[in-house]
Amino acid sequence: MEAIRMDFQKVKNVRLYETIIEQIKQMVDRGEIQPGDKFPSERELMEKLGVSRAVLREAFRVLESRGLVESKPGGGRYLRKVSGFQLNGSTSMALERFALVDVVEAREIVEVKVARLAAERATDQEIENLLALNEEFHGNRKNLVEYREKDRDLAFHMALAEMAHNFMLREMVSLMLSLTKDLREKAILDYDDWIVLCEQHSDIVRAIVGRNGDDAAYKMSLHMESLRRDILKKKLMQ
Repeated sequence: MEAIRMDFQKVKNVRLYETIIEQIKQMVDRGEIQPGDKFPSERELMEKLGVSRAVLREAFRVLESRGLVESKPGGGRYLRKVSGFQLNGSTSMALERFALVDVVEAREIVEVKVARLAAERATDQEIENLLALNEEFHGNRKNLVEYREKDRDLAFHMALAEMAHNFMLREMVSLMLSLTKDLREKAILDYDDWIVLCEQHSDIVRAIVGRNGDDAAYKMSLHMESLRRDILKKKLMQ
């Protein structure tokens, strides 16, 4: 007798700090914590959760990096308020969406400069590699599913950061791209959004290949504005 087919999933090794993060997010989703509310002291949280200070601080470090929590020197930790927007029945996902908008805003400041420097400093070999990369990632719309699933967007932007030949800018871009991944950017945007963003990548590439720093910076600025607009549109529609 054949065994019944069962679709098992790999068991994840959940760390203690991750369970704290999930518990806090659930409390936010249930409305038990509101933007601006202050969290209990570390000592009180350690007793309630039964964890060490190191585990607790790691949990809050991640929550801060994702834009859910903010710390005030000498004033404790608070659930983040979102300036300029009225949140009714805020959820952890809504707060993460606003955090993602902040990350994109910061990316624009840095990556516009990166695009300009890439156009000015890239070697001939790097230009050749960029053309091949762009064709591989964006040359065929059938590749879009793979593009979304395999972090091709991150690879494209990191390639530009390498071409700028500035180690600090490269590290900054790497950090911000890591945050966009943690904040699940890919799950927010739909197929049509990605088509437009991919076409914008090709515009940036053409400017860099032409070694036109001004145009490369301008095209990157348009790209980031479009990305921020798409994220806000999806957030406000939900």
